[in-house]
Amino acid sequence: AETALTAYDLGEVHLTPLMHFFNTTFRIDAYPHSSEASQGSSTACKRERYVIRIHRPGSQDATTIESELLWLLALRREAGLVVPEPVSTRDGALVTTASVTGVPEPRDCVVLRWVDGRFLRSQLGTKELERVGEFMAKLHRHAEGFVAPPGFFRKRWDYEGLRSGVLGTDLEQSWAHLSREDRALLDAVGERVQQAMHALGEGREVFGLIHADFYERNYLFSNGEVHAIDFDGCGWGYYLFDIGVAFSTLLARPDYPALRQAFLEGYRRVRPFSGTHEAFI
Repeated sequence: AETALTAYDLGEVHLTPLMHFFNTTFRIDAYPHSSEASQGSSTACKRERYVIRIHRPGSQDATTIESELLWLLALRREAGLVVPEPVSTRDGALVTTASVTGVPEPRDCVVLRWVDGRFLRSQLGTKELERVGEFMAKLHRHAEGFVAPPGFFRKRWDYEGLRSGVLGTDLEQSWAHLSREDRALLDAVGERVQQAMHALGEGREVFGLIHADFYERNYLFSNGEVHAIDFDGCGWGYYLFDIGVAFSTLLARPDYPALRQAFLEGYRRVRPFSGTHEAFI
């Protein structure tokens, strides 16, 4: 992280570990260079906060990572959504590669501006889920009209993608740990999913860029407004996939039916969503 940050003009920085899982992230508290601070400007002395994300080697190439950042910029500029803002290096690049002695592989790194807000998680109620539904509908409405620039590439969360390495895991190795009964169950589920996707087709009204991991640890609230983070898994997929993920972590809650209804009411205020498609969730 320290090596990667030498490519940016952020001033003096202090790093705090945030997450070491699929990727590694640090919070950056950045302070102005001493020459700027000495001018006595109140803006020069203001602390800025960012996140640096260090990508696991082999998970995504630089083109794929840059494509995520281009979509984030479009979502901010064209849809007015509060999502992470990519920060460029001094040379204007959105992705930088860092190599350190003792670490076998170079690592692709990106810097994003900090997104303010707080996680509500168990405190989520119907009012909040309405706003989450509205946010997702705005995201899907933008995706429906998004024209990918030349060279844009993100993984596909379709049937073939889910059965390939899109999840970043060795599926054959995982399969070997399952019992015969579990394999039969997953085969049956896979067939049902394939039939649903075939029935939906891939028209712009049902299939486009999605967040793909939009559950309550990836959206925050600030003054009642929804802010979203962690677009690392975004790709081409079904809008229903996004909705399904949003619901999946709420299923065990006793008020799930009310939360689901509130989400869909908020969604439908922004974007049409038929009962036929609702049945596929």
